[in-house]
Amino acid sequence: DAGNMVELVEQGIDLSRKLAKGLYPVEMAADGLMLALEEYAATASELFKVACRFECDSPVLIHDPATAGHLYRIAQEAVGNAIKHGNARNILIRLEVGEEGTVLSIKDDGAGLPEPLPQKRGMGLRIMAHRSTMIGGAFNVRRDETGGTLVTCELRAEPRSEKLRRE
Repeated sequence: DAGNMVELVEQGIDLSRKLAKGLYPVEMAADGLMLALEEYAATASELFKVACRFECDSPVLIHDPATAGHLYRIAQEAVGNAIKHGNARNILIRLEVGEEGTVLSIKDDGAGLPEPLPQKRGMGLRIMAHRSTMIGGAFNVRRDETGGTLVTCELRAEPRSEKLRRE
């Protein structure tokens, strides 16, 4: 019994550390978002007994900590919604950079959004949209063709001439 109790206490300590990490999850380094999303996917898989994974084919560096923080919270809310409201079993968090800009997407295999979408969207969707607007992103949530929900936040790349002017 004592051994079992020690194991439960250690699990409680580990869970407390993970929860505390969630209060300020993104490190100040440019690669902090990638690392935080990878860790979050692993933690969500373990805590919620779902298959949550993070994909990022090439390094995506976010130099602004506020932008990284908002993107992280968007992913966190989307994963939470997929689990709570969609009963998803598989969730993919993807971060990529293309010619148009940086895209964060969260896709799940859950029940998907109701059709028609209610006029009064939930607080989580409104907060994700607001966070996206705060960082100059384009937010979209829709039912995916293959089932489930697809949430995206796209940050447009700065025109090359704007980057040169600032440097």
